[in-house]
Amino acid sequence: MVMADLPEVASPASLAARRRQKRWERRRQRLQRFWRFVGVTAIAAGLVWVLARPLWIIQDPRRIQIQGQQTLNRDRLLATLNLQMPLNLLQLQPQRLEQQLLKAAPLQAVQIQRRLLPASLIITVQEITATAQASRVVVEPNQPPQERWGILDRQGVWHPLSAYERLGATLPTTTLKVRGYREPYQRLWPGLYSLLRTSPVGIQGLDWRDPANIILETELGPVYCGPYNPELLPQQIAMLDRLRQLPDKTSRSAIAYIDLRQPSTPRVQMKPSAPPRSLQTNPR
Repeated sequence: MVMADLPEVASPASLAARRRQKRWERRRQRLQRFWRFVGVTAIAAGLVWVLARPLWIIQDPRRIQIQGQQTLNRDRLLATLNLQMPLNLLQLQPQRLEQQLLKAAPLQAVQIQRRLLPASLIITVQEITATAQASRVVVEPNQPPQERWGILDRQGVWHPLSAYERLGATLPTTTLKVRGYREPYQRLWPGLYSLLRTSPVGIQGLDWRDPANIILETELGPVYCGPYNPELLPQQIAMLDRLRQLPDKTSRSAIAYIDLRQPSTPRVQMKPSAPPRSLQTNPR
């Protein structure tokens, strides 16, 4: 008969050693948790201390500098940011403030920089380059459509006159007026404006209320150009230059409009007292 092996019975000394080992492990774990807590608390306290130091705090609004503005009022421009004193530089979000300024003011570009020693905020702005005064139709709830005026910059962005008034700015001086401007025209404006600037005949206005027929207000009278065509407009402007002798042959007050929708065959529409007639131009 085979006898089964009996489990080894631990001696009292080994049991005592195991109990001491377990107590030590528990003590070590408690110490680790304690020092971990102390470390996290110290880091948090250090961050609070750093954030609260005057090194990062602007107490005086004069430490906020605005550079580059020419017509815009500094204090009103700064007021659009709603900055409160004391101002913690580490809590600022420069990109958000830049976008806020671009929406509130007629600006081309904005850059905001935080500086230390001493704590200061540098706001560099670039005002838009005005190309024309332009009107657009605004429709508000329960209100009839209204024509409102603004300023067009080189990129074709329309800035309402109310933005200048709100900021106490002087309206930029422009010689060109545009009526009937619409948001889809923005991508067309840089090219169109560049062509208008090349005209040897003075152009004071552009009526875009009918997209099928752009009307130029010129020193020779209204000029019908049809829909905007960047390839055709240079030919129309060239023909307009060849028609500069027109006031010598026909009274300006008798002209209703000049039709250049077909620039190779220009026509002058006289006022009711005279029938329309074709023009013969001398080739150059």
